Amino acid sequence: MTRPAASRPRPGDSEPGSAPPPPVWDRAVVLGGGYAGLLAARVLTGHFRQVTVIERDPPPAPGEPATRSGVPQAHHPHALLARGAEHLEELFPGLREELAARGCPVEDFAAATRMLFPTGWAPRIPVGFDVQLVARPALEQVLRERVTALPSVTFRYGVRAEALLLDQQQDGVGVTVRPRDGEARDEVVRADLVVDATGRATRLPRWLEEAGHPLPDTLVVDGKVTYASRFYTFRPDPGQDWFASYQPTLAPHSPRGGVAARVGPDLWQLGLIGAGGQAPPADEDGFRAYAATLDNPDFAHIIDHGTPQGPVRQTRSTVNRWHRYDRLPHWPGRLIALGDSICALNPVYAQGMTVAARQATLLDTLLTRHAHTARTKGASGTLDRLGPVFQRRAAALARGPWLLNTSADRAWQPATAPLGTRLATRYLAAVTARLPHHPALFLRFARSLHMLDGPTTLATPRALAQLASLPSLPRHEAVCTCPAGSR
Repeated sequence: MTRPAASRPRPGDSEPGSAPPPPVWDRAVVLGGGYAGLLAARVLTGHFRQVTVIERDPPPAPGEPATRSGVPQAHHPHALLARGAEHLEELFPGLREELAARGCPVEDFAAATRMLFPTGWAPRIPVGFDVQLVARPALEQVLRERVTALPSVTFRYGVRAEALLLDQQQDGVGVTVRPRDGEARDEVVRADLVVDATGRATRLPRWLEEAGHPLPDTLVVDGKVTYASRFYTFRPDPGQDWFASYQPTLAPHSPRGGVAARVGPDLWQLGLIGAGGQAPPADEDGFRAYAATLDNPDFAHIIDHGTPQGPVRQTRSTVNRWHRYDRLPHWPGRLIALGDSICALNPVYAQGMTVAARQATLLDTLLTRHAHTARTKGASGTLDRLGPVFQRRAAALARGPWLLNTSADRAWQPATAPLGTRLATRYLAAVTARLPHHPALFLRFARSLHMLDGPTTLATPRALAQLASLPSLPRHEAVCTCPAGSR
């Protein structure tokens, strides 16, 4: 079982057992109180005396998970990938145990998960790392409780950021905010650092243009993926030894898929997926009929034997969008964009939360170094170059997941897909066709999926030689075996 890695010493870190050094800077403002904003606020408390979180939605009811309007994918299944869980545990020690105590199970990824590929079931073998399944609102609730308890953090709910303020040198920052009820006037909030964590709804490109900056290049890839999901209370049979079941969509022959996950005591979240223009219905009969077209019987079983908790929720908010701030000739030194505000990935591949967690850890590392410089050489100007450095390195963290996500989504439009994408699609098809029959190859795949190894782990000379040495599959086994109704 993989445990969270110990934090590496960084410049300015205090000695073990000693009190951390006091914050260097006065105030930071975080735009967005969702997942990425909560991670950013947690990081900033170690470096700023005051952290203000601006959140447009009203405050959630105490002790209750809240589904925010800015997170359409919150109704759909989520999993903490192993790499992301390591970073979250570093930022919020004991988080895994706290979520487990609230009924979110922790199990070896492959040993407790049923995965059906077009050529068969994946091996049910221990892979040496765990995965924790949790509903997005429940995760945000725990993180929000942790961050709210920090004495230097203030939440301002029901307030919307309207504009970004830069001084003549483009380095000082502030925001203009406005209560959503419209009863109060605009207010200017000044800060030493502003973090945009408003996600897919970010208006930062427009704000930068209004401040005299060029618009960033924005890359958009749409696989036309649709999710439809529902919660069920479902009590498994005594002999059931899995807590998640999955059938991926795979271009070009398998446009339908699904995922079922236990996210609490007898609480399951079932998500049906359609790619390449397929769309699971949001009505009762259509949802059930769509599940019946899938080869994986677990989805229909949960529908037939479970009790629905709420309506079917559908979203098409799955477009991949990357604002290339790292390519701009000038970036304000005291401005940070993080998470989906930079690069929003198709949530079906479950990598966005891990990318945001890695970027939050990066921000902590860079601020620690800048704080060390400020303490030894004086605080003046030490944040003025933070922004450009962060955006370049944050882009590097997003690059691999972006390539994997967009290659998979572009494969649904082969006529317009670049040659590299078509070749990658062929190679991925060759790999996935053999996963059910070759545990060593499956282990490489699992580690890459959970971002414990880079995406090239499946394309190393050793991996290529391993794949080439495997026997060819019969032609009928190398294509989708889904029923005709699912194609």
